[in-house]
Amino acid sequence: MPGPRLAPAALPEEHTTFVGRRSELADTRAALGRTRLLTVLGPGGIGKTRLVTRLAQDVRRVYEDNVWFFDLSVVAAGGSVVDQVATSLGLQALGEDPAGEVAQFFNDSRALIILDGCEHVVGSAGALVRRLTSSCPQVTVIATSQAMLRLSSEHVYTLEPLPTTGEHAPIGASAVQLFLDRIRDVMPEPSAAELGDIGLICERLDGIPLAIELAATRVRSLTPRQILARLDAPLAFLTRGDVDLPDRQRTLKSAIAWSYELCSEDERELWRRMAVFTGAWTLVSAERMADDESRSGLVVDVVESLLEKSILRRTRNSLVATYTMFDSVRQFGLEMSTAEDLLHARVAHRDWHIRDVTDLESSWFGPDQLHWLESTHRGLPDLRAAIQFSIDRGDATEAGLLAGLGCRITWVAHGRADEARRWALRVLEMSTPDTPFRCQLEAMVAAVESNQGGMASARTRLADAERRAEEFGDPIALAVIEGTRGYVEPDPAVKVIAFERALELQGGVNRVTTRVDIEERLADAHNRLGHKEIAQEMIASLTRRAAEAGDKYETSNLLFNAGITALGRGDVEEAIAALRGALVLKNDLENSFGIAMAQDALAMAAAARQDYTRAATLLGTSQALWGNVGAGASPFSRTFGGRDEVERQARSLLGARAFEVAFNRGQRMPVGQGVEYALGEVVAAPRGRADDRPASPLSKREREVADLVAEGLGDKEIAARLSISRRTAEGHVAKSLMKLGFTSRSQLVAWITRLPRGE
Repeated sequence: MPGPRLAPAALPEEHTTFVGRRSELADTRAALGRTRLLTVLGPGGIGKTRLVTRLAQDVRRVYEDNVWFFDLSVVAAGGSVVDQVATSLGLQALGEDPAGEVAQFFNDSRALIILDGCEHVVGSAGALVRRLTSSCPQVTVIATSQAMLRLSSEHVYTLEPLPTTGEHAPIGASAVQLFLDRIRDVMPEPSAAELGDIGLICERLDGIPLAIELAATRVRSLTPRQILARLDAPLAFLTRGDVDLPDRQRTLKSAIAWSYELCSEDERELWRRMAVFTGAWTLVSAERMADDESRSGLVVDVVESLLEKSILRRTRNSLVATYTMFDSVRQFGLEMSTAEDLLHARVAHRDWHIRDVTDLESSWFGPDQLHWLESTHRGLPDLRAAIQFSIDRGDATEAGLLAGLGCRITWVAHGRADEARRWALRVLEMSTPDTPFRCQLEAMVAAVESNQGGMASARTRLADAERRAEEFGDPIALAVIEGTRGYVEPDPAVKVIAFERALELQGGVNRVTTRVDIEERLADAHNRLGHKEIAQEMIASLTRRAAEAGDKYETSNLLFNAGITALGRGDVEEAIAALRGALVLKNDLENSFGIAMAQDALAMAAAARQDYTRAATLLGTSQALWGNVGAGASPFSRTFGGRDEVERQARSLLGARAFEVAFNRGQRMPVGQGVEYALGEVVAAPRGRADDRPASPLSKREREVADLVAEGLGDKEIAARLSISRRTAEGHVAKSLMKLGFTSRSQLVAWITRLPRGE
């Protein structure tokens, strides 16, 4: 028989404003209509308890106020969840089947049970949940945890950090709103500069609510700028949580330490080792970094376990899964490493990157170029860290290899040639024995200097590098130097001599494609000299060879250079055909820098056709990409010239207003749409309305529900009309309000009635 009916366990009291999470509330509320076991998953401090408490408040009438909250933090690791729940229910005299007695307590009643903090008692919590969901047909369970319960009926909702950017950044971001809410009594009206610093604080803290709240407490004694300056050591700085909170929530470090204690030794070791990565990493890099002698299982199993425990985060791209840690979690891993272990991990990290760029050298000219472009872009923060580590240790050879191997792909392909120059100069400044590879670094610096207008310096540097390379008698170094000379010198005839000499030194074929593009540049030099047949024959031969190898990048450069040369000759249609061919390949490779360069070149071609509206639009599409790759302004004019003149002409001939309209249209285009436009596709302008409202963001089902709301139906009537549960109807309404930025059903009704018929 059921025990005496008690009042449901009180939900935790909310002492502060609930900020943001409208989308998450709508999603989890909708999920309750599809499952009887909802696990809200996330790391410590992400706000799981707060979200679930608010969710329970919102839906408690659905469960006729029969909502029960059980705090499992008081249960010792490995302890009995059922004993704690039974005690809370007043079931003191437990028999041989305590889970059965708890199930009998709820029996056929409609109830919502919240098990908060299951990560240290996953097995015990899972056993109770299994019994409840099988014996009590109207019971729904919400669990919060840092690890999955691993039950077949489990619906997992991973709670992400608060957004750190918003439509009206930084103030529109939920993370910033949380910070501002917590400091409103101390700093009710932050200045624009202070708002900017607060936005940066929230970004540095990865949008983690606990970290943001702890940082906000420091506003009593520090300015936002001072707080930001101290976030290099967030674990030591964010330590003043409210004393009525559980111990693990009073400081950021204690929250992460709680997670660390729940990990196995293999998991802790991999956590510490991979903490040396500042950016994303792959399973392959984890396998190479792992210490085989100390592991008891496969690395993939350890990675998966850390994912399930919310220590790692998985990111996705088109080719391979990558993993990251929140910066505070990563910093904790570094702090838990001994000096000896940390040095070992950093050396392994550096050596991993040397192997990676060495593999790039040998594998670049082939079908894996999209992988290499993605991995070099993704791995740039860690490459920088590896170079700096080598420089700090005085390891010039290793630093030079990291900076120079694959430099065309690692740096130039992503629009970071000047950064490569700066790293190379730091290596060259190290007082170490001269080597042939240092001569190549000199050539790389010379190429960038010439592109920046330092022709005299570039020639002097090349001459010095050539003298030393001849002393070594190293053909590769000499070939790279000659190839760079061909790039630096403006006279096409000099270019041909230099490029042919470089190829001769390498046996007729360029063997260092990732360092200097000799054959491509030679074809372009012949083109510039008017040797059209020679150039076309070379381009055809190189294109055939590239097709056989599966190459796209080098072929795209061939076509781009041919297009630029054709523009210089005045062959506009030939130029457009070549540049569009280059753009197709750059787009296939998702190479933002290359796409933007091609769009700038096509803007010049449009201006040559006197189609200045198209030219202005193309300048806008490329400008959006220059901002994305961190260039800000286009480097096209510095390299090829002409872009600034095109902009001046278009602005003058169209008029300032018409130019801005066309430019802004291009700048607002998504990347794919901008590419289609540059390829000559007709891209329709966004549909306008009298009140300039966007098209409906609601799904088909959400729109059906919204129409019924507009008819005056309540959730129960909507559920009956559409043959769905009442909770599902409520979820659709909540999500529609969230998507439209509304707070009431009356706003939704007004919005529906203003829509044109049939929309």
